[in-house]
Amino acid sequence: MKLWPFRRNRTEERTISFQDLWGSGRDTQRVDTESMDAALSLVPVFAATRLLANTVASLPMETYRRTKQTNKRLPDPQMLTNPTAYGTSYDWLHRLVTSLVLRGNAYGLVVSRTPTGIPTQIEWLDPDEVSIQDNRSIAPPVWYYQGRIIDNDDFVHIPWFTVPGFIKGLSPVGAYQTTLSTGIHAQNYGNEWFQNGSIPSGLLQTEHPVTQEQATLIKSRFKKAAKGRDVAVLGLGVSFKPITVMPEEAQFLGTIKATANQIAAIYGVPPTRIGGSMDHSMTYQNAEQESIRFVTDCLMPYLTKIEMALSALLPRGQ
Repeated sequence: MKLWPFRRNRTEERTISFQDLWGSGRDTQRVDTESMDAALSLVPVFAATRLLANTVASLPMETYRRTKQTNKRLPDPQMLTNPTAYGTSYDWLHRLVTSLVLRGNAYGLVVSRTPTGIPTQIEWLDPDEVSIQDNRSIAPPVWYYQGRIIDNDDFVHIPWFTVPGFIKGLSPVGAYQTTLSTGIHAQNYGNEWFQNGSIPSGLLQTEHPVTQEQATLIKSRFKKAAKGRDVAVLGLGVSFKPITVMPEEAQFLGTIKATANQIAAIYGVPPTRIGGSMDHSMTYQNAEQESIRFVTDCLMPYLTKIEMALSALLPRGQ
């Protein structure tokens, strides 16, 4: 199934603005756990997205023509050398992979072509502003962007994890909303624990009775001395006993670590690369094997999916 038919005698057209594609900004204060902004506020999700997007975007793109004997290297078309009006080819690929990682779909709009109809620039749309009339794979899809119908001839859709019977790819952020919510709550709890915890830093103890006025004076002396790292002379047989709460007792660090491991499993990335942990001690040999598995099991599916989608937009055989 072709994403668009070849068109002839068509000049380049640029009919979309940056604001049309990406909007003028969004209110990051009012987000739920399913939004991309909220998901990226969770460290393991940001780390996994950064790892995948940076790795794929840093790889070179080259064009070949398939022959019976070998593949012949061709000059790269503009779609690969200058695919966007907003940044470089690195930025273009980075946005593509980020959309796949977070939303499970990348939606592109062809904004310019050669006179023979070959796309020269494709702008990736905000996936949250793209919708489909009927997601079931029973009829040609009708796509909408910001409520307006999109011409299928100029629309590029790359799904990531596909489910039989449906057109759109499965959104990891939407499918694992509970996991992300748990991680975000644990992250916020840790921040509140250290900033506004109800547990005092220590106790000033004495066996002698003290009045409220004496207690206030002793505490004031101690805080003043502690602030200046001076020796505190408290009197009345007062001694200081610090209160230490082990992080494991609060359990939020353990929850964050477990969330990182779960997110690593979702995206197929090594847990240690996004703040998780391994079940065994890391040696040079298994670290090398982990890197090989990262390329074969995690990166190759993304690269294959992107390569096939972009090749479909080039002349047949390229």
